[in-house]
Amino acid sequence: METDISVNVLITTTVDPWSSCEIQKAQLENPAIKPILEKKLNSTDRPSWQEIAPESPETKRYWALWDSLHLKDSVLCHRWESEDGSSCQWQLILPKRRIPEVL
Repeated sequence: METDISVNVLITTTVDPWSSCEIQKAQLENPAIKPILEKKLNSTDRPSWQEIAPESPETKRYWALWDSLHLKDSVLCHRWESEDGSSCQWQLILPKRRIPEVL
């Protein structure tokens, strides 16, 4: 007498929406953040105004902050310093579609 035994294995994976990979993906999907993030990923040099001039006002604001924008795990962040320079905080550049998740 043969017994047929079958086993089904279900593997589920969950993607952490707050992983560096997912945040970077969301930043690259945002048309205002993407040009700045791509430049930061590929160069340390600030793009010229001529390169940024056709971009959105929001992208231009990020361009103005170029020296205080840094990559942390390939995610664009803003380094905020207090006026007296005694403290520093890192601020994630969050795409607008992700803002409701943190409010």
